[in-house]
Amino acid sequence: MRFKEYSIVAISLFGISTGPAAFGLASIGVVSEPMTIEFGWSRTAISAAVSIMMLCTAACLPVAGRIIDRLGARRVLIPSILLLALSMAGLAFVQSYWQFIALYIAMGTIAVGTNSTAYMRVITSWFDHRRGLAIGIAGSGTGLGFAYVPVFTQALVEHWGWRAGYLGLALILLLGTLPLVLLAIHEAPEHDAPHDRPEARAAQQGDSIREAMRKADFWVLGGIFVVLAFVLYGLIPHLVPLLQDRGVSAGQAAWIASLFGSAAFAGRLLIGFMVDQFDARRIAVIFFSLSALGLMLLALPLPTWAFLPAALLLGGSLGAEVDMLAYLTSRYFGLRSFAQIFSTLFAAVMVAMGLGPLAFGFVFDMSGSYTAILAIGAPICLVAAGMVLLLSPYAQRARGGQVTTT
Repeated sequence: MRFKEYSIVAISLFGISTGPAAFGLASIGVVSEPMTIEFGWSRTAISAAVSIMMLCTAACLPVAGRIIDRLGARRVLIPSILLLALSMAGLAFVQSYWQFIALYIAMGTIAVGTNSTAYMRVITSWFDHRRGLAIGIAGSGTGLGFAYVPVFTQALVEHWGWRAGYLGLALILLLGTLPLVLLAIHEAPEHDAPHDRPEARAAQQGDSIREAMRKADFWVLGGIFVVLAFVLYGLIPHLVPLLQDRGVSAGQAAWIASLFGSAAFAGRLLIGFMVDQFDARRIAVIFFSLSALGLMLLALPLPTWAFLPAALLLGGSLGAEVDMLAYLTSRYFGLRSFAQIFSTLFAAVMVAMGLGPLAFGFVFDMSGSYTAILAIGAPICLVAAGMVLLLSPYAQRARGGQVTTT
């Protein structure tokens, strides 16, 4: 990778770490207790804002993707970052619950362009044979955000209160993300693409959203990643209480959860490298099967040591999920309408992300245990691995273009 390409990947990584997923979700756990003290809102009421934001994002992502394909990622990112910063700053001044909910709705609607779709569109225009690794590095920005946002927000809350936490996040967007995007983020122009790297030409190749939806591969991809998101993201908010129910101390449970996040970060990098070297379908089958094994380790009455490999297996599999979807979307359908096709698939995945935690909670409330949902989740992951085999096999393709299927 040349320096310009390195900088685009690095800035995309940071930009994704400042998106609504990290800033909206990772901060709310820190501010929920002081907000409850000040306003008397329940934790359920506060966390409902996140679910509403995710559903709004799912509804608006396909529209945002279409606009990105027509106007370009940069023209969508710049106003969206400003709107997200204003929404975060506005949260510092809320006085009522409806204002709080309205601002989270704003993050899921008018600021939807700050999600990973625009950054992925830029990266796929710059990279071909290293595309998987580039997507993996940039996509790890979500994990990076989940790592630093709680620590940064907590430091501000301890010194100046929860309102300062939201203001600090707004300043990161205004003083960090926005200038970097203004300076460096743009899709590969034709004069920057050497004769042996026709990324600029490839940007005009591929399917429209209607053409993609007429292909079986579109629906197979959607089915694979929806069921995986339902299980893996359903587990995330319940992992610590699940471990505590099994006799693990709060400190140990937090450490295991941190191991889960670290494995997801490393998994994205490893998988990004591997899909550039091998058939991505084979990589997907392996990692999705490992998800099933990790869930079975949690479901069975095993000693505490079994939680460690389970966290590693599940975290690594989580790293395969959204990034693999972006990579396969670019390969099967090309780049002409990449943002719209990817965002449509990702919107369905986000609905599953929102419903999964509810299903895990419902099963626990009804049975007093997570065992049943974990036991169901394991074969679901195996079904997803099997569905990968339904995808069209790779054949020879033009460098930079979409996959031609046999």
